[in-house]
Amino acid sequence: MNILAGDIGGTHSRLALIQVEGAGVRIEKVERVLNAGRAGVDALIADFLAAAGSHADAACLAVAGPTDGHSAQFTNLPWRIDAAALSQRFGLPFRLVNDFAAVGWGLNALQHADVAILQAGLPRENAPRVALGAGTGLGVTLCVPRRGWHHPIDSEGGHMGFAPTDPEQDRLLAFLRDAHGRVSVERLLSGPGLVNVYRFCLFEAGRPEAGDRLLADADAPRAVSVAGQAETDPEAAHALRLFAAIYGQVAGDLALIARAEAGIYLAGGIAPQLLAVLQEGEFIAGFRAKGRFSDWMEQVPVRVILDPDVGLKGAALAATLA
Repeated sequence: MNILAGDIGGTHSRLALIQVEGAGVRIEKVERVLNAGRAGVDALIADFLAAAGSHADAACLAVAGPTDGHSAQFTNLPWRIDAAALSQRFGLPFRLVNDFAAVGWGLNALQHADVAILQAGLPRENAPRVALGAGTGLGVTLCVPRRGWHHPIDSEGGHMGFAPTDPEQDRLLAFLRDAHGRVSVERLLSGPGLVNVYRFCLFEAGRPEAGDRLLADADAPRAVSVAGQAETDPEAAHALRLFAAIYGQVAGDLALIARAEAGIYLAGGIAPQLLAVLQEGEFIAGFRAKGRFSDWMEQVPVRVILDPDVGLKGAALAATLA
C-alpha cells in the first residue's frame, strides 16, 4: 500500500509517501515544511501530493497533542484537523494519532541498524514494550502485543511525579519545587528539563545564573549538552550525568509498570545526541537500581532509537493496522 504519512507539529510538518508491505516500510518521498503562513494542514497535503505526482491508498497524520483519532485542535496554531473532512476532500481514508503513539507503532518497523543497544537483556518479543523520549517534553507510550504487532496505548506518563533516590536528588526536587510546585519528570527529562538540571548544578556550585553564557545561548539545551560532553564546563558535565541517571530511573520505573520484557526504547532527539553519555554507566545504573527487582531489571532490553523517521513510519503502519 502507498500511504500518506504526516508528522504535524506546532512549528513545522513533515509529510511522506511510504510503501508498506507487511512489516516492510519504505519511504519514497519526504518533505519538511514550515507551518507559518499556511491556511491549514489540507493546503500542505494538497501541495505535497501535487508536487509528488502520486496517489495514496490511505493516510495517517501524527499530531503533537491529544486526539480521538478523528479530530485534533492545536494549542499553538489556529488549526483544527478533521479526519472526515480530509477524507472527503482527498478521497482516501484518514486517521489521526498522537505523535508519540506513532513512535510506538514505528517500533514494529525498526531494524538492527536503527538502534543502539544500552543493555542487551533477554528479550521476550511477545511481551509489552515501552517507548519514551525526551525532547520538547517527555513522551511515553506503552505498547502491547496483539495479533503479531505491538499496539501503542496513549499515555501522559511524562507528567508522573519525580521520585528522588539520593540526597542530591532530594535537593534537586526542592530546588524545582520552589519554581514549579509539583515536579513532574518532564521538568527534568526534556530540553527545558536539562536546562533546569544545569541551573540546579550552578546553584549547588555557588555560581550565579546571571550572565551565564550557556543559559544566555539562544538554544540553551544544546549549549549545555555540547559544553557538558566536551567537559568545558564542569557544571554542564555534571548536569548531563545527573540527567542520564534520572532518565535511567524513570525508564526503569516504566519497565516495572509495563513489565516491558520486549524492551525499553529511547526515542526523541535528545537520546541520540547524548548516546555517549548514556553509554557511560549512569543511565543503566539508575535503570537497574530497583531494590528487590534489580536482578530482573538486568533482563530488560534497552535500546536508543537512531532512526529519525520512526514516527513517520509508525504513522504509515497505523494507517494499515489500527
